[in-house]
Amino acid sequence: MPLSHSRSGKAPVPALAKVEGSPRASMVLTGIFIILVLGAVHYARDFLLPVVTAVLLFFVFMPLQRRLLGVGLPGTPVAAGLVLGLMAGIAAVFVLLSGPVMQLADNMPDIVRDITRRLTAIQGAMLNLMNTLGESEQGFVPDLRATEALQDADDGGGADFLLTTASGALTYLAEAPAKVAQVLFMLILLFFLLSSSELIYLKIVQSFGAFSDKRIAINTLHKIEHDLGGYLGTVAFINAGLGVCVGLAMWALGMPVPLLFAVLAFTLNFIPYLGAVTGVVLTSMVAILWFDDLRSVLMVTLAYFTLTSLEGQLITPHMLARRLRMNRVLVFLSVAFWAWMWSFLGMLIAVPLLVMVRVILEQFPGAAKVANLLSDDTQPRVPAPPQ
Repeated sequence: MPLSHSRSGKAPVPALAKVEGSPRASMVLTGIFIILVLGAVHYARDFLLPVVTAVLLFFVFMPLQRRLLGVGLPGTPVAAGLVLGLMAGIAAVFVLLSGPVMQLADNMPDIVRDITRRLTAIQGAMLNLMNTLGESEQGFVPDLRATEALQDADDGGGADFLLTTASGALTYLAEAPAKVAQVLFMLILLFFLLSSSELIYLKIVQSFGAFSDKRIAINTLHKIEHDLGGYLGTVAFINAGLGVCVGLAMWALGMPVPLLFAVLAFTLNFIPYLGAVTGVVLTSMVAILWFDDLRSVLMVTLAYFTLTSLEGQLITPHMLARRLRMNRVLVFLSVAFWAWMWSFLGMLIAVPLLVMVRVILEQFPGAAKVANLLSDDTQPRVPAPPQ
């Protein structure tokens, strides 16, 4: 190992020790650590996703559980009742959707044939347009090319589309047991968290030494309950109203299975910005394949876009408290990041995670600037020192 010699006669110091203690080396090590953490979070998503979801639901259900405990009900039955209620809600959604989904499955051959016919018509129109442009620029182009393409589409297009649809359905069916296992794991973990809530809070408080730190810890836990529950409760109420309005609009405009569009609007609207855009695109695609005239397609698209715009620009800002609003840029980046890490379900929990992080940072004066960066307030809020 090379040594750095000193003129003062002191013992030589290894050069590696100087490098390890330098700021540049600390930055490199921090960067490597962050990359490893991100890789671990992405690799362990099948385990971490139900765990994070259970923790978020734990803070949401804690105020209700505390009220029920306050009237003298025992803790374990209350936790079991809350989890069973959540299971009943999930099962009710699946039961409501089972009828329309089975209807779609029964009509799938007719739907495939209709979609194939429409795609063939679009392909023919595009080929005719290409022929017309070719004739005007390069002279005569025979129509045989379009006829052959349409014939190939009629012969094999429907079969290929049906095979692709069947392959996708089989893929989802193969993944269904794993998804059901994740949901069950999340519900069981949520039950243990709720039934042991007092012990969990006690252990968290006991892990701090000074009384002021204990006070900050318990205040942080209660504020997470209040803000996270308030945010998710308000957003869920707004999304339920939006789902009802979208379902009624799709029913009035003659769209197939309006209940599916209602559930789609309710679910996608938990994803800021991207959810509304995705809903408009999906609804427009179904309308294009369902209706024969452009007017009906535009009416469906305009109806979904108008309802989501009214919700996003008027209703949500009015009903959501100012203290719960977040920096829009960071919300969008958070949604994109968790979509990259954990796909669609990651987008659903992106904003609740951001709310929880902001609440935690607001309790510490040293992190007040970061908390203010996450908020949508024009005036920064500095937490008061503990009494």
